[in-house]
Amino acid sequence: MLKMRKANITDHQFLVRIDSKNDGYTVPDEAEMSEQEKEEHIKKIEGYLTDSNKGAYIIEDSAFSKPIAMIMYSIANRDSVYPWTVFHELDQNLFQSDGQFMEIFQLWVHPNYRRLGLATKLKLKLEEKAQHHKVDLIYTHTEETNTHVIKLNEKIGYKKVRRGPIWDDVIRVSLIKKLN
Repeated sequence: MLKMRKANITDHQFLVRIDSKNDGYTVPDEAEMSEQEKEEHIKKIEGYLTDSNKGAYIIEDSAFSKPIAMIMYSIANRDSVYPWTVFHELDQNLFQSDGQFMEIFQLWVHPNYRRLGLATKLKLKLEEKAQHHKVDLIYTHTEETNTHVIKLNEKIGYKKVRRGPIWDDVIRVSLIKKLN
């Protein structure tokens, strides 16, 4: 039986491991993390379990007592300083007046459980959380080559708003969903 739940601190290692897998996106060969970068990454992922403006949900397969899908999100602001400019390149009128929006940080489904609607369920759960946080826009991006991910997003109401590199040379498609 599959069950969705809010992630907790006992899920920390799982979230770090999945986020470190680079499953579904391109990583340059030289992208091996230093020990300091690994520690920073571990701390960053911990924030998705402890920060009130971040969160994560997990779907478990109770038959195997293991997590088989996850999503992590944060409440962000278009006016914050980021190491990339993607949010400043989008039409500012897309955002609510205070600039807040929900950003999907990571979405992953175990290969044996893909194409079962789990990613859709996780994304719909985030719509509930966005409303709880009084946010009316959800932002996500994926590599242009992930056409199945783009189609999934479009199927549940996301619209393409940008195409181009964000932090490296890989072409990514940015998508948003306006709520309300």
